[in-house]
Formats: sequence, C-alpha cells, structure tokens
Amino acid sequence: MNLVKLIRNQLATDTDITIIRADQPGDLPELPYVTYKVIGDRFGVGQEDVSYADFPDALVETRIQERNSTISLNIYGTSYDNAFEVATKLRKWFEYRGFLFLEEINVAIVSMSDIDNRTTFLVDSYDEKWGFDVIIRYLDIDEKEVDYFDKVEVEMKLGR
Repeated sequence: MNLVKLIRNQLATDTDITIIRADQPGDLPELPYVTYKVIGDRFGVGQEDVSYADFPDALVETRIQERNSTISLNIYGTSYDNAFEVATKLRKWFEYRGFLFLEEINVAIVSMSDIDNRTTFLVDSYDEKWGFDVIIRYLDIDEKEVDYFDKVEVEMKLGR
C-alpha cells in the first residue's frame, strides 16, 4: 500500500525514529524503533462515485470509493519509560504535527486508540513496548479507458 508507505516515510523523517514493517525477516534495528502493520482495510461510508470524461481519443471512467485503513504501531524502547515516550511522540505527530502532511495527501484521521502497554515476556526477559492504532480515511481512485468508438456502420437489408 503506497499510501501507508508515504505516511511511514514522513513519520520517520519528522520524528527521526526508525520505522519498519512488522512480521518481516531480518535483523532488528537498534532500540528504540517502531513496527507498523495494516490490520484492516475496508469500505468507508457511502456509495462508489462513477464518472466519465470524454476526450478526443478516449472515454475515461473514474471510480472513487471511500476507504478506511487501520494501522497498528508498536513502539519498542530501551526501557518501559522510553517506549512510552516514543509512543507519545508518534501519537502527537498524528494529532498535530503530521496534520498538514496528511491533509496534503487527502488522508483524514478517523480515530486513534489510546496508547496501551503491549509488553511481552520472552524466554528470560521482557520486550518493552507500547502501541496504538490509527484509523485513516482516504479515497481509492481507479481510472480506466473504456472502449471508445466514434463511428458505427449499419448495413440494412430489406426483407421480402
């Protein structure tokens, strides 16, 4: 999903925090870091809007549909407090600092969950993490050329 990647890149740039996609193989970055995962993408409210534009060489059909995506963020810190501080910083980006960027790319925040403790116990230690979920609203726009013809030939035969 290119839209989520755009948001991730801007969030990482603005907060200077490493953000990676969750559930990927490879080495983990240095703490603190953040993982993100799209845990839902569904239709929004309302019907799909279909329109046509007639150009000299083509007829273009445009379909616009509102969609909602849920992005889950997990913040891994050097300590319990560090993970919470980074989570707070990220959530504030969605609330205030990132607002203009999101507006530029036509994304609206539908809702955000509270920051909650997502610490897990590993074999002999704890994985200190906090996290929250963000639901965004965006428009999914598809355009395609529709078969276009500008001339029709008709052959008429008179019957007996």
